[in-house]
Amino acid sequence: MPWRERLRIGTGALWIISGLLMFQPLIRSPLFFTDVLAPVAEAWQPFVIRALLRTGDRLWLTAPHLWPLLIGVGEVLSGIGLLWHPTKWGWLTRLSAWILVLWSIVVWVMGEGFGSLFNGTGSVLDGTPGNALLYGICTALLLIPIDFWDSGQVAHRVRQAVGWIWIMMAGLQALPGAGFWHGSRLAELFGLVTMNGAEPAWLQQWINEGVMWSFHDPALVNLLLVIIMLGLGLAWLVNWRYAPLATTLWVLWIWMIPQAFGALMTHLAPTVGMIGPWLLLIGLARHDRKSLRQSSPAAKPTIA
Repeated sequence: MPWRERLRIGTGALWIISGLLMFQPLIRSPLFFTDVLAPVAEAWQPFVIRALLRTGDRLWLTAPHLWPLLIGVGEVLSGIGLLWHPTKWGWLTRLSAWILVLWSIVVWVMGEGFGSLFNGTGSVLDGTPGNALLYGICTALLLIPIDFWDSGQVAHRVRQAVGWIWIMMAGLQALPGAGFWHGSRLAELFGLVTMNGAEPAWLQQWINEGVMWSFHDPALVNLLLVIIMLGLGLAWLVNWRYAPLATTLWVLWIWMIPQAFGALMTHLAPTVGMIGPWLLLIGLARHDRKSLRQSSPAAKPTIA
């Protein structure tokens, strides 16, 4: 199956799941606002971004019971539109993709505060560069003309982008002003927010180990985080053989421990988290890596 089709099916499924998660009862409760929406607006955001976030918060509070239902229905229907037969109903696939891309931008700006990219405290362990951005990228790729897919340009650019994203994440993690070189701030990334009793005991134990380790040895832990992400970025750029596997394991670890399985167990998560779109992007980038290896000229035998 061509990777464009895999991406279309995977992205459509992610949007449908996201829409279904919006029907969780707790998302219509005040907890969703106090625990999910409001903290983003107060996280040391620049003035303009904070104003946008508070505008989104006020809009949500106008109908907190209605918005989840409307959003859920919209995401499910648009996700189904992506999954519909792309040959006979190509216009529906494109329309659904455009709707979801625009919706991703709205959520990324007014719900996630640009994924905390501009407040100086963003970390991939805490969700940066934003789930909505990753969902939007996967969806936007479906709008690229088929010729660019057939030529391999899309997969090649995605592989490069994955590398640079991880280098950027390493840079954000290393910023002195972010506070990650100090125990209290770094410990927050390892679960002080997610440890609310909703997780099973074994997961809370793992999270607590991360909290204690990062609190007592913040410089060492943060240095390891920076080195890992910088190494992953360079691995993709130089087309290292094990870059896809290493990145997959790293993303899984982040999603499972610091993010507590995307906070799904709290019943307040509006998506499955970063894991879905990241796996799709890694798979697409891996396809380019394999194509480059197959197209590289074989070593010529030495003639005595």
